[in-house]
Amino acid sequence: MQTSPFHLFARWGEIGSPYPKALPAEGGTEKQTSGQTSQRLGFYRSWKPYLHSASFYDFILGKESYFEFQKKLSILAEESFGVSLALSCMVEVNVAGGVLTSSCYANPGSHPLWNVFLQKEPICILSVGVSEPGFEGKLKKLNSQVSSGKLTGKKSFITNGGEADFIFWVTKTEEKNPVYWVPVPKPEDSKFVLEKEEFHTDFACLVSHLRLFVSEYPIPEDSLLLEDYGPLGMELRLKEMCSLVSLLIGKTKVLSLKNPKIAEERNKLIQWQETFLSPVIGNPTKELLLEGFPYPIDTLIQTITSHYQLEKPEDLKTIDPDWQLFLWEDSFTKYLTQKKKRNLS
Repeated sequence: MQTSPFHLFARWGEIGSPYPKALPAEGGTEKQTSGQTSQRLGFYRSWKPYLHSASFYDFILGKESYFEFQKKLSILAEESFGVSLALSCMVEVNVAGGVLTSSCYANPGSHPLWNVFLQKEPICILSVGVSEPGFEGKLKKLNSQVSSGKLTGKKSFITNGGEADFIFWVTKTEEKNPVYWVPVPKPEDSKFVLEKEEFHTDFACLVSHLRLFVSEYPIPEDSLLLEDYGPLGMELRLKEMCSLVSLLIGKTKVLSLKNPKIAEERNKLIQWQETFLSPVIGNPTKELLLEGFPYPIDTLIQTITSHYQLEKPEDLKTIDPDWQLFLWEDSFTKYLTQKKKRNLS
């Protein structure tokens, strides 16, 4: 494959390792480091300087279109380890960035939290905590609460949380779901932490997740970011799914060179994405994202399943666990599908 500026692993990766061989410095030079040093930094954190240098955060800063961001994600996902890095990046941009741009600090640079996207030291990572035990995709079932400046609650699956510096924590009041920015507890905060566990899944296995349970954890006085997450939640999930389409386009690049049927279906998906997203100016709204839903990936997935001579798409995980990212059987996706059918009837 022809190398692109967005093939970060081909340009900067340590051979045989998912980590970069050097860290970029000012003036176009590089700080030579070992892969072991990068590993200590963490997978996503070690690559953030390169993502900055390749302008992967330009969309959230208002410098490029959403479609341009998606094309970068696709190219990155063509590489080995690229799906994990593209997933970490798109979640931080789509979800954490989506909360930030909808908050009282909507303008880039209006709060130090924006430094994560502005290539400022130190390198920081934002994550968002929504899911809780028994949550079932319903915000009304959340139990996290803030009282007298102290947070009590448990989040069961915080994507990028294992490397994060701050969590945008979705809570519950009687009528709304306020969001607070919360520093990830440090060892000296252990008396407020009932559970803290970093973990990885078998798909996109380099992405770190966090399970965190805190009780009466003091949070900053100005930590309220958003009065109500409710109206925003669907938009952010649709953005995630839109970006998963981009990751699928990237991941199928190599297969498309071997199988003409996969190439045909992949090209159809690329054309659909361009038609759907290229006219979009600025931030895509929930209403716009719903217009294209359900996103047409099923035929390509079925073609890949046939290529591997498997009975059903669920079996693709035996070939590569990353394929699970594109099997959308969660309750929220089913709800969106039913909602779209009702609107069309």
